[in-house]
Amino acid sequence: MKKLITLFTATITSVVCLGSCGRTQTTKPPQTSVNTSQVETSIQTSNDILNDWQKEVLAAEGLPTEADKLSESQLRSIQRIYEMITYLNDKYDEEFIYAGYLEPAANQTETLYAYPRLLGNDYGRNTVTVKADKDGFTDDYSDRSIIDYAEEMANDFMKDYFDSDQVIAFFRVNACDIKKNEVIDGDFQWKLGVSDIIFVNEDICNADQVEEFAVNYAKWLYEHELDGRHRINIVKDMDVTQITYGEIADVYDYDNYLGYYDFGFDSDKKNILQCEHLNGNRAQHDYTVEEYFNN
Repeated sequence: MKKLITLFTATITSVVCLGSCGRTQTTKPPQTSVNTSQVETSIQTSNDILNDWQKEVLAAEGLPTEADKLSESQLRSIQRIYEMITYLNDKYDEEFIYAGYLEPAANQTETLYAYPRLLGNDYGRNTVTVKADKDGFTDDYSDRSIIDYAEEMANDFMKDYFDSDQVIAFFRVNACDIKKNEVIDGDFQWKLGVSDIIFVNEDICNADQVEEFAVNYAKWLYEHELDGRHRINIVKDMDVTQITYGEIADVYDYDNYLGYYDFGFDSDKKNILQCEHLNGNRAQHDYTVEEYFNN
């Protein structure tokens, strides 16, 4: 019989999306915490411990939908999956779609991957991770509005800087310990970390101009205490406003793609780590913040 853990394993960038498996009930199944003895008893006496939502997940994975046909490990996993998705649904009062599961192991924390139905997966940008700990569950579902807010601010800065719409930035959250209503005058207090992918047309920013832009962008990020890693990609003969997040990897393979300039602050915000791959050359540099800002 197939092992549930193998089928339910997922990563942040490659989650398994089971289209119909969101919240279909608001109540938990009769048992939400199942130990070995409970599993054995339940398998012998009833299939009622599996609700419709769990059966949909099992069926989508090609597994039996009757408890007595599942292994103990599979039965425990489907129960825990439902507990964890219900935790998200109840905590945020919205519906999350199941995307993957890792069962606990010696060097592995029990983990669920999901995403909010209203936002969609957005090529992994909206993936939520739920982890089990001794007190229950924890998650990294940040207030999505703060990411949209930061992305909009950055795009406005860049368009004003170039006086052009031929530049676009896509943000993905790395870490978030702040909500939008806690952002004061655009200050993220170093509590938001992002990976931003920027595309700019060489008509307004070529390989010789990109460092000047990067320095000014770094100053803007520092002023707003916005952390992360920032990659500026230069393209030619492209309308960057037509690029979508899902097409980013494809653009890297186009003949129109000319290279990138990348930088980020270190953990102490005292140094900047920078690398580039432009004009066929690769280079890496470390600067103090003061040195970089004075470039």
